[in-house]
Amino acid sequence: MTAVRITTVRVALREAAERRLEEGWLYLPCSEIPALDSPCVIVSGSDESEEVAAKAGFPQEGLYTRDIEDTAKGAVQFEDPPSDDLLLEAFLYYWRFDAWLPHPGASDPPTTDEWKRNLDREFFDLLGAERADVPCHKQGCPRGAVAHSSLCRIHHFEMVKKEPCPFGEAGGR
Repeated sequence: MTAVRITTVRVALREAAERRLEEGWLYLPCSEIPALDSPCVIVSGSDESEEVAAKAGFPQEGLYTRDIEDTAKGAVQFEDPPSDDLLLEAFLYYWRFDAWLPHPGASDPPTTDEWKRNLDREFFDLLGAERADVPCHKQGCPRGAVAHSSLCRIHHFEMVKKEPCPFGEAGGR
């Protein structure tokens, strides 16, 4: 049997912290980041919860209620009992990034592009210093080769990553 309960985010999060939230899905009225007193709906007992929630005026999927309980459980690791603000922060972090809140006040995780650039930079730096006595084998390159390679850092990076190197002189060239 389908059950629909309209409540606030605060009440839903507090119930989740107390493990009293019924199993189902929480939906929001829009994609804007909710506040504690924002309305939400809990839909349980339905395979068509999205349609039921949308008809009730809550088209934006929030989270599965067991995931909300887990975000609350994570918040308890930082503050026991967790404040409503911390419960909201943990919920929002998981909702927005599909990741657990690493600590209260955590900044947004890096974007995919930032993450890739950081990993690329780490790889580039691990290639180490170029040897002045062993030239890079790339025709016309005045740089020295890195250890265990016949190429300089830039050309070794490009060979391994199969893309232009974003580091080094002249945009990596």
